[in-house]
Amino acid sequence: MKKLITKQSTKGQGLVEYALIVALIIAGVLVSLEMTGYTLREAYCRAAQTLGSEQTCGEEEIYCEDDFASADNWTSQYGTWTNSEGQLCTSAGAKNFNNCSQSMSNNEDYSIKLDGAQLDRGNGYGVFFRGTDMGGRTEGYIVQYDPGWGGGSIIMRKWVNGRELPPFAIKRMPGYDWFGEPHDIQLDVEGDTFTFTLDGEEVLVGQDDTYTEGGVGLRSWDGTEVCFDNLSIGELSTNTGEE
Repeated sequence: MKKLITKQSTKGQGLVEYALIVALIIAGVLVSLEMTGYTLREAYCRAAQTLGSEQTCGEEEIYCEDDFASADNWTSQYGTWTNSEGQLCTSAGAKNFNNCSQSMSNNEDYSIKLDGAQLDRGNGYGVFFRGTDMGGRTEGYIVQYDPGWGGGSIIMRKWVNGRELPPFAIKRMPGYDWFGEPHDIQLDVEGDTFTFTLDGEEVLVGQDDTYTEGGVGLRSWDGTEVCFDNLSIGELSTNTGEE
């Protein structure tokens, strides 16, 4: 007996085949994007622009930004920070936290950019990340630009209940000129991995999974004299392709 093929079963078979074709096309597009270095988000962004969207491709969202015109965006735990010609400076041991970063809606993964950081005297400064104040009992992480540690090093530490622990990541830099020149630093905080970049060069990568969220702060010690030009905290860069 011949099996009857109904109109309904033919239609169902066509839908399955159509879905498989669409899936294969999507997989091919994703492979092509990976090979060319573009992300799915960038492809979407460019398509949206073609259709008249005002979204700008390649721009990462900025959560917090400070040009240091004043110190109103900061809460000090100790020490004195001053504003001078658009810079945030200290000439003593000091610690403060950025108020905006403490209230970010997305404060798990982010990129910190600190421009024009210039150390003129003392044993260094640090940038807190995933930090919480807790009334002076700071918890979180810090990356330190530290000419006073081990003959000069970039280090990462963990703070627990207001106390700093031994470094969990160290990059010794003997012979490096630590003083008198402005530097641009960047710290990418992603999951349990933290990548520190100095003047565009990756210097240190550390890993720890204790803290998963928290804000940003600055610290100095031992009569350090240091100034900063600009701070921004934004989403991690997704652009892995070359122009």
